[in-house]
Amino acid sequence: MRVAGSLALALALAGCGDPEPARDAGAERAEPRPPAAIYGRYCVNCHGRGMAGAPRVGPEFRLHWSHEVEEEGFEHLVRVAIEGQMGMPPRGTCFDCTDEELEATVIYMLKQSGAQ
Repeated sequence: MRVAGSLALALALAGCGDPEPARDAGAERAEPRPPAAIYGRYCVNCHGRGMAGAPRVGPEFRLHWSHEVEEEGFEHLVRVAIEGQMGMPPRGTCFDCTDEELEATVIYMLKQSGAQ
């Protein structure tokens, strides 16, 4: 009987607290996440180390990013971030990122690299 009472108490207390509600992937946020936060959570894993041939981010890679913008265009870079290409997964695996957040993150990466 004592075990049953402890179990009931544990179950009752498990419902206490303020868990974060589940977020619908398509739901709009009150404010977009900062591009640096998105980059730091999703993009840096590949673009920080050049994993799987991903172009690296940083001032020493300015010429690469400047060339990409000049040759392919900014819109193309954003489309790749959204749709994926070759080893780049769609949305960089940030499936709840909005298109606007991803565009802002591409701009952030370009700025970090000093691209013109």
